[in-house]
Amino acid sequence: MRVEQTTVYGESFVGLMGLATDKYAIVCPGLDETDVLKVPTLKTKIYDTHLVGMFCAGNSNGLLVPYFTPDNELHELQRFAKANGFNVARIDGKYTAIGNLIATNDKRALVSEDILEYKKIQETLDVEVVSGNIASKKEVGTYILATNKGFIAHPDAEKQLKQLEEVFGVKGLLGTVNCGIPFVRSGIIANSFGYITGRKTTGIELQRIDDALGF
Repeated sequence: MRVEQTTVYGESFVGLMGLATDKYAIVCPGLDETDVLKVPTLKTKIYDTHLVGMFCAGNSNGLLVPYFTPDNELHELQRFAKANGFNVARIDGKYTAIGNLIATNDKRALVSEDILEYKKIQETLDVEVVSGNIASKKEVGTYILATNKGFIAHPDAEKQLKQLEEVFGVKGLLGTVNCGIPFVRSGIIANSFGYITGRKTTGIELQRIDDALGF
């Protein structure tokens, strides 16, 4: 099985509640158990909220969390990271919704023009960091979801499709989630093995996501 449709606390915006890489996944406690992602999964909160996907960004090499992540949550993440071979780092600065501002796979990271912590991001994720926008918007993490097999991006990113393929080193397509929502990252948790999306995501959208992510 490559895809599972679900809700978290009645919401279909599952991408706000977790993230996945080819080595690990971090999700909120309310997400049901699944074998779709095929990686070790930690259920936790960030800043005592369920918005794990909004507050975090990561790839197989590392995980980035906002500066206000409490020590007890950070230590839990670090223990999980040590057991599964990746790094964890806090990102300083006024911007806290890290997942909305960074899009990454294991090849490269696209970072909002508002973020200045390039060195720490590069060291933690162990990839080249590129600053930019998508469709003239700085919230690049909400406009695209990239894995090591493909990506799906906001429909307004049509003119940048080739550029984004060069950035992430994989082919991609434009699409939507949850019956027409263009902010694709909000509705998907994905890695190279499979993906989770909201129950409102239509059959046509599922086929588009399959094609975009290389399934």
